[in-house]
Amino acid sequence: MLCGSPSPAGVIREDRDDALYTALASQPQFDPVGLLQISFTGGGLATCSATLIGDEWLLTAAHCVSRTDVSLIAFGAGGSFGFGSEVFVHPDWVDGAFTSGNDLALVRLASPIVDIEPARLVSGPIGQGDQLTAVGYGRTGGGIFGAQPGTEGTKRAGHNIFDQRGSFFGYDDRVLLADFDNPLDPSFSQMGATEPLDLEYSIAPGDSGGSAWVEQDGAWYVAGVASFIAAPRDLDADGSYGDVNGWTDVSAHLGWISSIVPAPATSAVLGLAFVGARRRRRATLP
Repeated sequence: MLCGSPSPAGVIREDRDDALYTALASQPQFDPVGLLQISFTGGGLATCSATLIGDEWLLTAAHCVSRTDVSLIAFGAGGSFGFGSEVFVHPDWVDGAFTSGNDLALVRLASPIVDIEPARLVSGPIGQGDQLTAVGYGRTGGGIFGAQPGTEGTKRAGHNIFDQRGSFFGYDDRVLLADFDNPLDPSFSQMGATEPLDLEYSIAPGDSGGSAWVEQDGAWYVAGVASFIAAPRDLDADGSYGDVNGWTDVSAHLGWISSIVPAPATSAVLGLAFVGARRRRRATLP
């Protein structure tokens, strides 16, 4: 059985300099990815990531914002900041059901962010073997010992290969899977090629809601939203070598996203016709 945990900015190869990962994250196409901080009425703070997909709309993971005691959502990307005013959780999301392929939410900002070009979303399914670039603000560490507490808050990006859909491990096929290959031991590989990419990477706690990007014809698109880590090798889902990353497949939910994000942002970001504002599981923040 796989041991899974939410991916609450990522774990890097032991033989690579962290500066390479932070430099990748600073490339302008990834400007829409920001830090999401969630406060709760009873106290406490959670750190996640999110992606600006319209001038006042964020795409993130449902498990980051679905609690009924969320009191404040703050988003920061570069020098831009905003506060959430409404939350739209995917209508099929069930708390804790990370492998169901529905771990998505939309957050409407109280005021638009106008100095960052919103991300574009893929128009259809990506292909097995496509390279993903994951971007987020989660914990970091090396592949041997995994993510270390207290290291979240820095933007990092790294590469991995989309190896399989969720059914490979008995999950829903609206989950995209990639494993974190060990450059010194190919037996750590759970699927796909055993040779790691030059900037091979695993998501970690704090990367939840961050995005996995693909490059198509010279343009960059969001293909997945970071949801969870599974640990088939050591049952410790810390992003260490051999762990498996799970992203919710954005292409499977374009209809739902376009039903919430209003035109003209929908047509500009998704390339789809506006199909109406069907607002389910909506929460207005104080």
